[in-house]
Amino acid sequence: MGRKQRRLGHWAAHAGILVLGVYMVLTPLAAQNSPAQNGKAPQRIAGNFDKVHILPPGGPAPRAADGHPDLTGRYYPNRAGRMLESAYRIDRSITQQFDPNVTPQVNPVFRPDVAAKYNEATPYGSCPPGGTPTSITTQATEHGPLELVQKPGVLWVLSEFPQTIRRIPTDGRPHPKNPDPTFNGDSVAHWEGDTLVVDTIAIDERMRNISVGVHGDAAAWLHSDKEHVIERFSRPSVNYLTYQITVEDPVVLVHPFTSAPLSWSLAQDPNDLWTEYICSENNQEPDAYKNLDQKVKDEYEKGNK
Repeated sequence: MGRKQRRLGHWAAHAGILVLGVYMVLTPLAAQNSPAQNGKAPQRIAGNFDKVHILPPGGPAPRAADGHPDLTGRYYPNRAGRMLESAYRIDRSITQQFDPNVTPQVNPVFRPDVAAKYNEATPYGSCPPGGTPTSITTQATEHGPLELVQKPGVLWVLSEFPQTIRRIPTDGRPHPKNPDPTFNGDSVAHWEGDTLVVDTIAIDERMRNISVGVHGDAAAWLHSDKEHVIERFSRPSVNYLTYQITVEDPVVLVHPFTSAPLSWSLAQDPNDLWTEYICSENNQEPDAYKNLDQKVKDEYEKGNK
């Protein structure tokens, strides 16, 4: 695969998706789905979207030598086992990571005295680094893959964009005393039955929480040095991974935030390979942002608040 480069930033990329979406809406369904005139073949949207479907469980999850589920695999933030964008003409239930009617989620509640300080959208055109838990949660809108590599005593967590590598000991060791803050933070893990529980502290305060609660960069929020993130990884079947986070931060949040259990699906294409995805900061962003539709810019600035 060719190199991907994040040239135009989050909204420029989504502007392209918007154009595709507008095309799909404005093109009459009769023209999209029925045979064309003069005996020509029916018009089709590229991508084999008619073949996209919710994967079956696929049987029991594989087990590692120690008896725990083997989490190893490449997963997508949907239920189809492949990359899907929000503009694709598919049943929305396929991209839904949880059903709010079954597992409702209460979004983060910020302390009124600090909300203005910590509610801070990702600046347009910037390249936020990967970190905990953003490198995983941001895939709700970035749609990228998560790759797990499980070995005895360690779990590697890899994300394509933002490019992130986490090495997490899984032997139940405690955190070191006074760890230096990093974007990934200091993570240790232990098993609770078939669920791997990852405990992370010492996350750099410049690391924004993106799509932790409300989806999107515009709803991003900063945290204090008291932030404590608990991630739960489980594999209920071959084709599915379940990821759930709890964020504790007594300085910023009224009470801890716990996400719904989020479904990720195992990549089905054996040739689904890792690619290089580079965010090139401030590369053409001023012109791209200037030329965006004003409504799009207003929606980004206002976010979902």
